[in-house]
Amino acid sequence: MKENQEIIVRRANYSDLHELIKFFIKAYGNTTIFKNEQFLEHYFYPTFSNEESIGNCLIGLNSDREIVSHYGGLNYNLKINNKIISMIWGVSAYTLPEWRGKGYNSKIIDFIFQNNEINGVIGFTEDTASFYQKTGYNLFEFERFTRYIMILDLKKTLEIVNFIQQDYSLFSKQKLYRAQPKLKIDFGEVVELTKENINRYTLNLEEDLTEIATTHRSLKFLNWRFFDNPYIKYKIFGVLLNQSIVSYIVLREEQLKPYNYKVSRIIDLYGKKEGIGRLIEKTFHESISKKHIYIDFSMFGNIYDDELVSSQFIKLENEDFSILPQVTSPIENRPNREFLGIQSKSFRKEIENLTKSSVYFTRMDSDRDRLVKISQINQV
Repeated sequence: MKENQEIIVRRANYSDLHELIKFFIKAYGNTTIFKNEQFLEHYFYPTFSNEESIGNCLIGLNSDREIVSHYGGLNYNLKINNKIISMIWGVSAYTLPEWRGKGYNSKIIDFIFQNNEINGVIGFTEDTASFYQKTGYNLFEFERFTRYIMILDLKKTLEIVNFIQQDYSLFSKQKLYRAQPKLKIDFGEVVELTKENINRYTLNLEEDLTEIATTHRSLKFLNWRFFDNPYIKYKIFGVLLNQSIVSYIVLREEQLKPYNYKVSRIIDLYGKKEGIGRLIEKTFHESISKKHIYIDFSMFGNIYDDELVSSQFIKLENEDFSILPQVTSPIENRPNREFLGIQSKSFRKEIENLTKSSVYFTRMDSDRDRLVKISQINQV
């Protein structure tokens, strides 16, 4: 690269798809899900806001017009201070090694700061967290996501802990197998929500949560995020009051490879607190019937902490977060890097004032709940 050569960074478009596939294979290897054109077409499909997701991605080009750098952005809406504001989650960023230090990353950062109303990112190292803080992100005192585990089969769960070489002494000090939940409140009707029936109902989720900054969950969003996804099978239950969904839970069954054991991952949980106990009870019965060995949920915030702990979930924070595998295909021992950062030039003061207790994010946010390897397509 010549010293005076202009650095080209621009928005990606569909005509870049084949060159992007070449780049993704160079960046992430031949097993990456991003080598599959059909998956990419779904991934870049217009979002709930009718905006093409690919337009939120940036590419850096060399003088031969080859893609040498990529920033992946995913559009959500953030509900904050009774306003709904467009937000871009930074879901991936990679520059090929031979092109690092040339200015691509700086130009990409300048672009997203100038053009995105709010930027967010989840999951990065502590060193990267310090970098984000220096560039104006709210890092929430370097706090991380909190994890909640309900163990249904202790012996098999400890096998998994042993396999990834974690210390299970934390579990041995707690009540590990919970009795069948007993409802304290008879609240609403629990129904399974499907692509066929979701649009029959209205949403009334925000009544208890007006002061919390979180993803804006509309029917369009739920359809786009869960029901229109051909690559992941979700099980979704809602609590109904007068034909309105007032609380819901999204579940995903995952296999802990190389074992045949399965777990229930709560991808999202939201709505009126009175309905949360009903949904936890439903999840418990679903998991028992499918012989899951534990139920797993992580969140940033504390709005449902009392409900989860009183339902006998074990609360895991900081380094205890990693006692069970965070990834499942295959399982492995990974450090807890579940940091959260949010930045905005247009709404700087509002973002700066946010704390962990005033926000709520789950595994639904960003794109942490997507396929990673090409081999996973055949498992759906």
